[in-house]
Amino acid sequence: MVEENQPRFQSFSLPKFSEFLRIHHHYQMAKSNPDEKILSYNDVVLRRSDLDILSGPYFLNDRIIEFYFSYLSSCSEEILLIPPSITFWIMNCPAESLKDFLDPLHLPDKKLVIFPVNDNDDVSEAEGGYHWSLLAFERSVNTFVHHDSSGGRWNKGPAKRLYNAVKKFMSDSSSTTEPIYKECTDSPHQINGYDCGTYVLAIARIICSWYGSKDKDGDNMWFCAVKEQVTPSAVAAMRGEILGLIRGLMPKK
Repeated sequence: MVEENQPRFQSFSLPKFSEFLRIHHHYQMAKSNPDEKILSYNDVVLRRSDLDILSGPYFLNDRIIEFYFSYLSSCSEEILLIPPSITFWIMNCPAESLKDFLDPLHLPDKKLVIFPVNDNDDVSEAEGGYHWSLLAFERSVNTFVHHDSSGGRWNKGPAKRLYNAVKKFMSDSSSTTEPIYKECTDSPHQINGYDCGTYVLAIARIICSWYGSKDKDGDNMWFCAVKEQVTPSAVAAMRGEILGLIRGLMPKK
C-alpha cells in the first residue's frame, strides 16, 4: 500500500519514464532545430531559423530575399530578379572576370532586372552588412532606379558601385547609349531599424506587378504604385504573407 504522503510518480516505471523523456527531448530538438531544412524551392533551401526571422522583428537574411525573388521570377521570362549572393559578387568581382561571370544571366535579353543591394563590402563575409535597398533596370527607358527605404543615407554608394559595375553589360551592342542612374528620392521610408529587406521585397513585388499590367504610365514608371501601395502597414503584413506562402509550399507531413 502506498502511504498517503508518498509521491505518486514513484509507481511509474523508471525505464518507461526515461524512454518517454528521451523521445520528448528528441521531438523538441527536431521541432526547434534552427538548421532543420523546411523547404527546397527552385535553388533555394529555407531552414527553420528563416521562419523565426519572418515571425519576429528581425533583419531579413539572404535566403529569405532569394526565396521571394525566385517566387516573383516565375511571373515572366522577361524579368530577372538577381539573388543577393550574385549581386554581392558582381560588386566585388575583378573587372577582368566580370563578363564571364555575367554571361550566364543573359542580361541583354531581359526587359526588367532587379538587384538587391547590401552595404557589405567585406568579401570574407558574404552575408554581412546592415542595410538592404533595391536597384531596378527598366529597358524601355534605359534607366537604373535606386529605391532606398533609408532615404538614400545608407546605400547610395553601394548602389552606384553596382550600377557602374553592371551598366555596360546590359546590352550586346557597343553603340547602345549607356543606361542612366536615377535615385528615387520619394521612395517609401521605413519606420524602424529592421524592415529594410521587407521594403525591398514589397517594392520588387510592386515593380513586377506594374510590368505585368497593361497600364504602364510612361515616364512615371512604377513610382506612383510604389508610393501608394508600399506603406508601413502593408510592409508589416508582408512578413505574415511570406510565412503563409512558405508554409503552403512546405511538404505535408
